[in-house]
Amino acid sequence: MRKNPNVLGIVLIISSSIGFGLAPTFAKFSYDSGANAVGTLLARFSVATLLMLVVRKIISRKSYLVNRQKVKWPAPKLFGQLFLLGALGYFIASILYFTAIENIDSGLAITIFYCNPVIVVLLSWWLLGNKPSPIIVWCLVSTLIGVAIAAGQVGNADTISVILVLIVAVEYAFYLIISSKVLPKIDLPTGVTIVMFGSATSLAIYSIVAPNSISVVFPGSLAGWVSVLMMAIVATVIPVATLYAGMNLIGTGKSAIIQTFEPVASIIAGVIFLSEPLTLPRIIGATFVIGAVGVLATVESRNTTQTIHQ
Repeated sequence: MRKNPNVLGIVLIISSSIGFGLAPTFAKFSYDSGANAVGTLLARFSVATLLMLVVRKIISRKSYLVNRQKVKWPAPKLFGQLFLLGALGYFIASILYFTAIENIDSGLAITIFYCNPVIVVLLSWWLLGNKPSPIIVWCLVSTLIGVAIAAGQVGNADTISVILVLIVAVEYAFYLIISSKVLPKIDLPTGVTIVMFGSATSLAIYSIVAPNSISVVFPGSLAGWVSVLMMAIVATVIPVATLYAGMNLIGTGKSAIIQTFEPVASIIAGVIFLSEPLTLPRIIGATFVIGAVGVLATVESRNTTQTIHQ
């Protein structure tokens, strides 16, 4: 039986969504140890960069032993493009979102942010000519309904925070579109390493120039640093790598829909690790999201066309 790259892409994106969905839980543990958003994110991306350098070194060595070819760094122009993906795209999305959720109900933040799939699909149609099929439209509607229901009761709304999350939703949509065009030009480990380095660099600069009221505060305990390490591995390196790999196989529109599994993962993690209540609305919402992902996976598994989006 031939392997279907569409199915593999779906599995990769679901794995990525689960990893990203665990990030708020790890961040909460870091905050409990005394860290703030800037310190947590700076530690997260710094550790992630170091880990990716190790991974890239191992892969490069293996490639040399097998093919007698070293994994090379990209030309300055491509290096700069990848660096800016992290230094601008990923950095802006992270710092704005984690700043916003300090002053806004997390359910409201998730609901606002997951306007993002709509934006990505529309931008993919406009910029890349990827017209969404009827099944994508229906799955998109289902996932958005599910996310809205699962978010639960909205409260503690703060106007500035709402605006910040809206900015993140739009900015992250452009980030995904640009990523889909730039990252295929380089091997995955190298691309992810440079993106992580860009994010860490911007956060380091931000921590220096930011006002004293929001200066960097790192975790104050071993447990906090363990949380940061887990955040770097489970909620950063692995999901970023699987996101880019999956997006390269199935495109940005479908990837954006499957990524709406992330709030479901966040809800489950909150129930298990943070003792958050599992309410009926959250169960219904999760059913909508998982159902849409299941339908999409079933349709794609029947599609034998092996098209890799570049």
